[in-house]
Amino acid sequence: MSQTLSDKTAEFSSELGASIKSVVKMVAQSRRCTVKPVAKAGERLIIMGNGPSLADNIRNDRDKLSQDKTLAVNFAANADEFTELKPNFYLLADPHFFIGRESDPNVGRLFKRFNDAVDWDMTLFVPVNRPSSSLDITNPHIKVEHFNLVGIEGFQWFTSAAYSAGLGMPRPRNVLVPAIMLGILMGFKDIYIIGADHSWIKTLDVNENNEVVSIQPHFYKDNNEEHSRVASVYKNVRLHEILMSFHVAFKAYHQIAAYASAKGVNIYNSTPASYIDAFPRRPI
Repeated sequence: MSQTLSDKTAEFSSELGASIKSVVKMVAQSRRCTVKPVAKAGERLIIMGNGPSLADNIRNDRDKLSQDKTLAVNFAANADEFTELKPNFYLLADPHFFIGRESDPNVGRLFKRFNDAVDWDMTLFVPVNRPSSSLDITNPHIKVEHFNLVGIEGFQWFTSAAYSAGLGMPRPRNVLVPAIMLGILMGFKDIYIIGADHSWIKTLDVNENNEVVSIQPHFYKDNNEEHSRVASVYKNVRLHEILMSFHVAFKAYHQIAAYASAKGVNIYNSTPASYIDAFPRRPI
């Protein structure tokens, strides 16, 4: 159906407003991105989400994971398999990893694992507002790089320019968004995603106290402290807010797909039964 003049005007006004808002956010929040192209010709990147299906990849695809460049996220370093996977890149985005070190023993353990367990060269990506000096990373094998965790929306020409300059990205509701965008910034032309089940809808429930319950399983077993933390996060969150956050995440993947296509980058979803519908499916 063709758009009417009023539809086009409304769309233009919406894109203009989003672009102006994004410019203000970039001026206020964006800083120099230190992520640079490092991919060599023919190299591909495998991004490892922490969904339950990653356990199958670890069992069945160990050779591929050791041959290709890999990127891990969030609490993956606390898993026993971390020192076997030896990821080349690691990404932390959630503020909890930087403000919860004293209150959450799992975060403290994570940084201890970085310092004590990593005996291979690894690049750690953190947002620009988290200076390297605040991380207490003493391991010489770990290099810290910074990126802008700023959600950018608006005209496509504008967002593409901002993405390419490393000034922002589609709204980063899930850590997979910055992971893919950094893969593109690093120059990888073929990016495969595993462990990205994203089947959160299956885990949702509402108890008799009208509290939303969400259990998001990982390839490793969460301990009691993490279960308690997640429960506290969801305690005062309403179902419509959670569903809207899902909307933001899945929409971002389609925005990434359009940007990647324009850049000549192939992104493949290699996660069986994944709910992500933005990228073509291909086994690693």
